[in-house]
Amino acid sequence: MFETLFSDVLNPEHELLRAARLIDWDGLHDALCSYYSNLGRQGKSIRLMVGIHILKHRYDCSDERAVEMLHENAYWQCFCGFKTFQGGQILEATSLVKFRNRIGTEGMKQIETVLLRTWSSMGLVKTKRVAVDTTAQPKNIAYPTDADLLHRIREKIVKQVKRVRKEVTLRKTFRTYGRTGKKLLLGIKKFHRRNPEGRKEAIKALKEMTNHVIEQAAKVANSLYSRGFKEAGRVLNRLVSLGKRIVEQTQQVLSGESPEKRLYSLHEPDVAAIKKGKSHPDCEFGAIVSLAKNDDGLILSHVEYQHNVADVKTLGPVIAGIKENMGQPPREIGGDRGFSQSLKKQENCRRRWGIKRMAIPRKGKTPHPDSKEAWFRKALKQRVKIEPIIGHLKSDHRMNRCRYRGAVGDTINVIWATLAWNTKKVVHLHRKKEERQALKAMKRAA
Repeated sequence: MFETLFSDVLNPEHELLRAARLIDWDGLHDALCSYYSNLGRQGKSIRLMVGIHILKHRYDCSDERAVEMLHENAYWQCFCGFKTFQGGQILEATSLVKFRNRIGTEGMKQIETVLLRTWSSMGLVKTKRVAVDTTAQPKNIAYPTDADLLHRIREKIVKQVKRVRKEVTLRKTFRTYGRTGKKLLLGIKKFHRRNPEGRKEAIKALKEMTNHVIEQAAKVANSLYSRGFKEAGRVLNRLVSLGKRIVEQTQQVLSGESPEKRLYSLHEPDVAAIKKGKSHPDCEFGAIVSLAKNDDGLILSHVEYQHNVADVKTLGPVIAGIKENMGQPPREIGGDRGFSQSLKKQENCRRRWGIKRMAIPRKGKTPHPDSKEAWFRKALKQRVKIEPIIGHLKSDHRMNRCRYRGAVGDTINVIWATLAWNTKKVVHLHRKKEERQALKAMKRAA
């Protein structure tokens, strides 16, 4: 049986095939081969795993949908390195999770560096001038309220105790407060703004009830440890510690105090509340992301923070990222007033980072000494262009909500999103370069 090659039937000028030719797959293999072992069954190819992740974020798909598209779409298969159409099962969605866990953030950064340096060697990446800005990357969590957190932790503890009961006979009864808890939660939502005092009393009652469930669970956990069921005791103890933290912060809020480090999610305990001065939403729950782009719109560097941080403090790490990825710092850098600092500090930072000029307006009414210079105004115009790029990263490439777990997940999501954007952008830049070269050749011939 003869198989038709993709090269014979697919359009070579298709965006994905042009992008595949611009990626150094051998360089990616050399960078990531150390994460694989020579023992056991051979794993999926690095080109396949990197390629499907780029396509996943390029077309805003889940892991499951990306695998389905790979099985259905010939251009996807060709991009991932196949020569002919694969009709059978290529891989499963769990393989994507295993690959991300295998390489981690260090492997992801190596992918980013290899691609940027490859495109730089082709003359497609310029580092003369960059613009920086920060944004919030929300986490995939429900809007947190003290009442919801109290209700959820009670349900999780009760569920875990019921699971343990199937294996271990408990000597004492465990009161769950199932009906009472649901009634109190509905009452709290009913009293929202119309009866603040009634709502406060209902939250107090829910807190006391949840605290009683936590005390019962702590005794069960100790019993499990003493009887040799350490793993079950460890899981229950983790829920107990989270519950105590929620009860404590709820008590502080009821007393009019502000918790020092507030818990907003049970499955994402490190999530921070971020306020960027927006009218809607006024508060987002996730991570701070600082991005740097060049004049062509390529993302050259980024850095993520799990807490609120001033924009100016992100500038140094972002420039260090550009040095690491490109081998040299930019000549000029532009930013908004969030990156502003005194002229003396700005000059010290400029010398330390090896930057020639910085176009960052001063806060207040006093203008920057170079504000009337042509290079300063041009750098500010270029800085504004980073705003729509951030919008595309969020709406098109899955940065609007991070579905990967933990702080590592935040970094991984940003890297895949920026790689998807850069891969799309570099195809456009390469096409423009070819057009310029063709025009020059026509002029020389004429």
